[in-house]
Amino acid sequence: MQAAHDIGLFVRVCISDMGPSNRNMWKTVGVFSRRNSTSNYIQHPCTSTATDRLYFMADTPHLLKNLRNCLLTQMIVLPPSTVVKAGLPHNQVSMEHVRQLVDLQDDMQLKVAPKLTKAHVAPGQYQKMRVNMAAAVLSHSTASALRFCASTNLLSQDVLATAWFLDLANRWFDAMNARLIKASLFTTSQQKLGALHDFVEVICNVKFTGRDSWKPVQSGIQLSTASVLDLYNDLVCTGRYKYLMTGRLTQDCVENLFSCIRGRGDTHPSPVQFRHNLRIVSLSQFMHIDTGSSYDADDSCYFLQFLKTSSLSTACREDDQVFVEQEILGSSSVNICDLEAKVCYLLAGWSVHKQKDKVRQCTDCMAVICGSAEEAPSEFADLLEEKTYGGLTYPSTLVWCAVQTAESVFRSRQADIMSSSDIESSLLTSFSNCFTVSGLPDCHSTLSDVVARYFRLRIHVFGKWLTGKFKADIVQHGSRSAFCRTKIK
Repeated sequence: MQAAHDIGLFVRVCISDMGPSNRNMWKTVGVFSRRNSTSNYIQHPCTSTATDRLYFMADTPHLLKNLRNCLLTQMIVLPPSTVVKAGLPHNQVSMEHVRQLVDLQDDMQLKVAPKLTKAHVAPGQYQKMRVNMAAAVLSHSTASALRFCASTNLLSQDVLATAWFLDLANRWFDAMNARLIKASLFTTSQQKLGALHDFVEVICNVKFTGRDSWKPVQSGIQLSTASVLDLYNDLVCTGRYKYLMTGRLTQDCVENLFSCIRGRGDTHPSPVQFRHNLRIVSLSQFMHIDTGSSYDADDSCYFLQFLKTSSLSTACREDDQVFVEQEILGSSSVNICDLEAKVCYLLAGWSVHKQKDKVRQCTDCMAVICGSAEEAPSEFADLLEEKTYGGLTYPSTLVWCAVQTAESVFRSRQADIMSSSDIESSLLTSFSNCFTVSGLPDCHSTLSDVVARYFRLRIHVFGKWLTGKFKADIVQHGSRSAFCRTKIK
């Protein structure tokens, strides 16, 4: 820290996970977090100014994982005041409610909570360490799916307490892990600041079943939130900075590096092995991302991509066009269950919302694809209304009819998808043969673009569903030696 200070870098926060050695370090310097008191900073050791502070934080992604892992084995009991204030029918937050949701949509292609799988509610040893899996559980998507299932009597009303807590945790994590400027903490971000205060108030008063004790995850959440709020007051409220991007207050960069180093085959490399692995990893980052790494790949281009000379053939074979159109001609409805039909309407709204950015200046095209809450079919629109954060759009009646036909086309062609070389073009050709409409604006191909976007998403959903089915038939082993000793007939 002194070396960084000597070259002009002023360290404001010390961030770590909540391992025993790090908590002992906090205790040594006088940092603590208890149910009724918190000390989250010390006098900065590199300056003599009394107002300069060194704050301490637990890594926010680690806290999210720890909270999810606690829910795997225990239930959270909300205090009576919170139950009354939030109008909840129950005081217990349980992972069992999420498991019921996963079981409900297990055999469905169009899922109410598409990111949830059985691995999210019953993770393995290494899956417990994945932040993205914990974030998928403690999310608005999961919470809204639970509320929707409760409103349609697919699940009991007891899930509403779990949904409320998941939504609260999601808003806290979004505010604590902002990675975009627009998501950062400004002087006008009162709603995000309120989410931080609300979650700390709740987490400090909840109890975990099993033992009535103050858990480390509660200490970490209270300590980290207090440090973020103090940093916000010191940096933003004083006018020295315009905003605080809280996503910078994590140790993700260190975690990602260690994950890549360990991914070379040795979880505890020697210094020489570490140096060699670092060299290999540094070069490989310009080529591709290891599929076994524990972090998500972004959509960046790789500098050495031009070395790969092979290209994928997109030629469409004649047999791809073979299609029995009589199966869908004259039918505008999708032969699926009511729940999947609601998801289909949700995806139609998502496709329209994505297309709006391209034709926002064209009022004629916007009128073709955009609908309103008043004209939305009530039997299908309730899931969209529950899911949206204000970012989804109601599809027009024309788009909804087109998407229903597109879904019928897709389902009738599922057997050909695995063998087709250009299934998207084939699906669009089949759709255009059985769905025609006149009088559309000539300035943009808006409706066809919406349908094409829906087909691309639908192919992705179907591929993910197939992958899950294949994985269910594969027996996984804890080690290579166990695999070699196991005989599977």
